[in-house]
Amino acid sequence: MNDEKFSSENPHRYKKPISVMWECTIFCQMNCLHCKANAKKERSPMELSTEEAFQLIDQILEFRKPYPILRITGGDALAREDIFDIIKYAKDNDIEVTIAPSSTNNLNRINLEKLKKVGIDAIALSIDGHEAYLHDSFRGYKGSFEILTKAINIINDLGIPLRLMTTVTKINVNYLPEMFVFVNKLNAEGWYLYLLIPVGRASIKYELEPQEIEDVYNFVYDLINLNVMKVDIIAGGEPFRRVFIMRKLIEMGVLKENVIKFGDLYKYLKKKLLKLVSETNLKKKEIKRVRRKGFGKGIFVAHDGRVYPSSFLPIEIGNIRKARLLDIYNNSEILEKISNPKYLKGKCSLCEFNSICRGCRSRAYAITGDYLAEDPLCIYEPGTISKDINMREFLEKFGITFYTRIY
Repeated sequence: MNDEKFSSENPHRYKKPISVMWECTIFCQMNCLHCKANAKKERSPMELSTEEAFQLIDQILEFRKPYPILRITGGDALAREDIFDIIKYAKDNDIEVTIAPSSTNNLNRINLEKLKKVGIDAIALSIDGHEAYLHDSFRGYKGSFEILTKAINIINDLGIPLRLMTTVTKINVNYLPEMFVFVNKLNAEGWYLYLLIPVGRASIKYELEPQEIEDVYNFVYDLINLNVMKVDIIAGGEPFRRVFIMRKLIEMGVLKENVIKFGDLYKYLKKKLLKLVSETNLKKKEIKRVRRKGFGKGIFVAHDGRVYPSSFLPIEIGNIRKARLLDIYNNSEILEKISNPKYLKGKCSLCEFNSICRGCRSRAYAITGDYLAEDPLCIYEPGTISKDINMREFLEKFGITFYTRIY
């Protein structure tokens, strides 16, 4: 595709993804209630071989520097015996690599020391409760919480950057303040929240209600304002950009506070947070403000080579066994439509924030079957704020790009 034509037709589209998430295996011993991969108890014969994994890395190199980040996930990523060789190959080619292993017996000191030796840039671990009963019941693996906390101590001892991830559901949403304090004590460089999206094994019965989601967005804004560690929303978090801007404009006196709808959940979480913060000596972590200009959203490569817009949006856009990743990314009509607000439907097509939000496409697809439909759980009504406000004027000021928050 001609680069000039590509960029001029859709100014919201970039020529490379910020990251390539690779599901290196579908195998996992755990039985997580929300598993988007619908992981299996045995390895799949369709997994990429070691050589094919090297070829995937070669295809990432075709995007040229600065390269997309390689994010290795699973299943249980440490279940692959060749994973250390694969990481080393990527690191030898100057690619930043992170890994998100499961908290099983594979997450032991020997394997963590191997990750350190091959130069892993960060380890991301999932935590779904501040106590064992909450985490283990959600993960379906007795002893997972103990394995997790022991591994975190080893990771900190080895000096490997640690990121912790939480899937927010009806089961644990009321404990977010306790989890924030707990994650801070674990010396994580960042806490990343995923709103449950009914994909794979994830049941819609655990998904939050629309007002509850809005309340979580506002609660996360409060956590960010504490300025003690990085906090962000990943899956289902696109509308958080709108909330972030609106809250900033309220602080600046540009908007009145009544443009935000604060629900009972937000009031409950905020009250509990203020109490815990007053009782706790929170650790101050350096918050790195990394600007990654010129990148679009990440893309997802499944264990069998199929490529999707994300791990939560199971619409195939190609297969690296049949085409180059660079070509798949640059020629995908689906990625074009997702990235350009003119294709959105319903109230997302009318919203004054659609140049930076677009609603959650994965949630729209999971609930309606149409990835371009309006976000079915967004409570914002387009036109609530004056359209005379120039959104672009605040983007750089607040550290927001079309795809990636950089604060």
